[in-house]
Amino acid sequence: MEIKQLKYFVVSADVGSFSEAATVLYTTQSSVSKVIASLEHELDYTLFKRESKGISLTEQGKVFYQRASGIVSDFDKLETESDMIQKNSVRIGMIHSSWLANSFSEFYELHKDENCCFYIHADGTSSLIERLKLSEDELSFIYVFPDTRPQVEYLIKKYNLRFVKLKTVDGMIYFAPEDGEDITSKQIDFRGDFSGMKFIQSENDEYLRLGNWKTGDGKPIDISKDISVVTNSDYVMHNMLEKNNLANLSGASFKNYDDAHKPGVEIYNEHGQIDFGYVTNMDYTPSPMAREFIDFIRHAIEE
Repeated sequence: MEIKQLKYFVVSADVGSFSEAATVLYTTQSSVSKVIASLEHELDYTLFKRESKGISLTEQGKVFYQRASGIVSDFDKLETESDMIQKNSVRIGMIHSSWLANSFSEFYELHKDENCCFYIHADGTSSLIERLKLSEDELSFIYVFPDTRPQVEYLIKKYNLRFVKLKTVDGMIYFAPEDGEDITSKQIDFRGDFSGMKFIQSENDEYLRLGNWKTGDGKPIDISKDISVVTNSDYVMHNMLEKNNLANLSGASFKNYDDAHKPGVEIYNEHGQIDFGYVTNMDYTPSPMAREFIDFIRHAIEE
């Protein structure tokens, strides 16, 4: 049995047609039919019902599909990882953060002449932990929120990962992207209660889920009724903060600003602060370039 046979079988099952499978696989219908027939001969049972309107899996075919699709998926990942290793790749996961994006841009500029290919994946904390478990990233920068800390610590221990805390942060209502205009130049009428202000937030937003935010003088903050845009795009977030006078509830900046140049107003949560740090898989050591990026981020935070 060859991986080619399994791929042809899985694609044929997915599209329900040998001719459509041939199009997807850049081959001919007769080639797909021959490969499937050869696989059925080796298994000694029929995988597909051949009908005038197309093909469908037999009961034995459905059982075989569950195993074969997993094998094909794992094989595709191995091929991808092999290509990445050959290219001297560096695989880094990170939470959505304009500060991290800017930091990586600065880091890349220092190493652009080196023989590396960087793979940067932005996602939520739980997804980044899952990717580390599967060795899809070498390390990930994450936030650990106070209300989900026990669950995150459980997953880190279960998957044999290691979390290193770099900083604890509060929250911030951003009026501009961190590398954008000053709040004074945007002429925002801030009354302390954020009345009349419209917000842009991320999908599955952990800051909204956490709730119980307050201003420095103890006034409660609830922006749930003032959200105008929800997005999973950092580009959309940055662009609309800069051009559309929207605000965003997120984690406090790692930069030190004077009051006249802060990108927003700091807020606090009664559950406690948020931990920022990086996670690695203890089953392998990150590449030298990935470890260098850790040191770069640590130094940037400490400045």
